[in-house]
Amino acid sequence: MRRFLMILLMFGSLGALMAGCGKEPSAGSGDRLGSEDRRQDAQTSQNSNVREIPEGMLPSKLSKDTILIGDQVTWSMNLDLKEGQECYFEQPEDPVAQGVETIERLTMDTLSLKKGKLDIEGRMVLTAFDSGSYFLPPVLAMVSNSDGSVDTMFFDGPVLEVTTVPIDTATFKPFDIKGQIKYPVTFRELMPWIGLVLLLAAIVYAICRFVKYRKENRTFFGKPIVKDPPHIVALRSLEKIRGQKLWQNNRQKQFYTAVTDTLRQYISDRYHVSAMEQTSNEIFDSLKDKGIEARLFDSLKQLFTTADYVKFAKHNASTEENEEAIPTAVRFVNATFMQELENNKKEE
Repeated sequence: MRRFLMILLMFGSLGALMAGCGKEPSAGSGDRLGSEDRRQDAQTSQNSNVREIPEGMLPSKLSKDTILIGDQVTWSMNLDLKEGQECYFEQPEDPVAQGVETIERLTMDTLSLKKGKLDIEGRMVLTAFDSGSYFLPPVLAMVSNSDGSVDTMFFDGPVLEVTTVPIDTATFKPFDIKGQIKYPVTFRELMPWIGLVLLLAAIVYAICRFVKYRKENRTFFGKPIVKDPPHIVALRSLEKIRGQKLWQNNRQKQFYTAVTDTLRQYISDRYHVSAMEQTSNEIFDSLKDKGIEARLFDSLKQLFTTADYVKFAKHNASTEENEEAIPTAVRFVNATFMQELENNKKEE
């Protein structure tokens, strides 16, 4: 009900104001001045630096009476309130006037509080992109008193002058577009490219060095790579297989595969035959002319035969065969190593 009474009072006051203003511009029209008389009145008011405020209206002010096209201006209006009063500013339409654009809408702020009185300021930011004189519309403000009554008042809409930058067409001389400015290349700009080239060169050098030393059986830093002799590698592998206890855990196939693969690698390194790719028969054909003792040769052949049966025929070797497998392999490795040492002494 209170809001309805406030709206009725607002329209009643606005009608009385329009009737009493006579030939002044309409408060809500926001139109640009259209007649020469209005322009002359605005110019006269600007020159005299005195702006007449219609009777019954409160003054409002612009931060600048005249601005250039595209500049911004602050339109502010102040209102003093007593203790217990509340105020409401009606938001102007957007645009507030034809040709005037709103940058920031109307906002309220409390500037000071002295002796129970509040200084309230309404503020909005405007701009225009066309030269001319613009009448800003009045702004409605309503004050609610502590006794429930409502006072309606209007802030006067000032005149905003927008001008352009004057151009002297008589002496103005157009110039052509300047070409692109070429600045000298600095060392700082070259540093990333220099760093990239050095990095690529270091990578290429490292790859070439690695490949070369790998072929020479050396480390990246040139130290020779020391490899354990074939018999040491074989004996270490056989000892590891013994510790795994594969056949004791019913894993005969894995056990014989590990033992024969170790012997294949040893034969390949010791006698330089392709034992890893050959069948058992092909391996022993290659070893016939290596001077291996007949007893070692036969026991090794029996070990490979048992292993082939276990791996390919699902044969279950006896406990004696399993227990004898690694000792047979160790004897073969040690005997062939000692044979090689004796052969080397004879050659010397």
